[in-house]
Amino acid sequence: MSRSFARVAATVVTSLALIGLGAGVAQADPPSIWVIPGVDAGGLLSATVGLPTAALNPVVGLLDALS
Repeated sequence: MSRSFARVAATVVTSLALIGLGAGVAQADPPSIWVIPGVDAGGLLSATVGLPTAALNPVVGLLDALS
């Protein structure tokens, strides 16, 4: 009986811990870049968000000039 109770207790504790880790408040001040649910890397990666747009600006300008 105690082994099954320990398994149930371990499952409940693990489930509550995972729910607690996943429950966070999403903020949009720095861009939110979600690695996994609950882990936001927006503060680290916010400087890289505009790089694709900046890299493609000359191509867009060339396409606009051609059309």
